[in-house]
Amino acid sequence: MLNETPKKQKKPEDYSNPTKWKLFWRIQKECWRRMVTPYLMYLFMSLLLLSLQAIVSDENTIIEIVLGILCILGGAFFNGHLCYSYGILHYDAYLTGLIHKRNARLGIASGGDHHVEREYRWWKGFLIGLCIGMPVVVFAVLAHFFYGAASLFFAMFAGWAIIPITWFGLKEGGGLNVDPLWSMLFVLLPVVVSGVFYIVGAMVEKYRKENGIETPSREKKR
Repeated sequence: MLNETPKKQKKPEDYSNPTKWKLFWRIQKECWRRMVTPYLMYLFMSLLLLSLQAIVSDENTIIEIVLGILCILGGAFFNGHLCYSYGILHYDAYLTGLIHKRNARLGIASGGDHHVEREYRWWKGFLIGLCIGMPVVVFAVLAHFFYGAASLFFAMFAGWAIIPITWFGLKEGGGLNVDPLWSMLFVLLPVVVSGVFYIVGAMVEKYRKENGIETPSREKKR
């Protein structure tokens, strides 16, 4: 016998007015989602750095350092470019949020599909940068206690932070002259780059909006 009782329609989730707790976790999700591509850029440059370090002989330490710095700066360049785009997108979401708030004050229903967690806030770029650097923190702690087992994974997945430490030399019995925990200082690189370029992207978009300049289509797609 057919069940003629209609199924209850699932109420669509209201993204525009979350609770403080939901908003907190959605912001974390948004920042971790945005860190993936910049992290992959650092990962690719780390693999390139590893290849170059293997090609250059130990006698050419200066060349190793120069090539290593160029690879790290390459990762930072892509990091900055991507976070610049994130700033543009989040500033657009911020303006949309202002419209939703204005309509709410007037009693006009604007719909619940606006994602508040995507609105621009100056500190979100720094949080994205911290997320990018978290693998470095994890591998640095592991390498401190289990250098032999963790160093290979550290070099592969966060080589831009550990390889510069090796430029200070190795001990005769194995291990680094510098504690791997010092590599955590390199977390400042993505934090600063992400935070600064995120703010710059948002301010550039603000300038465009105030002066009627259209945002390039390639930036809108990101």
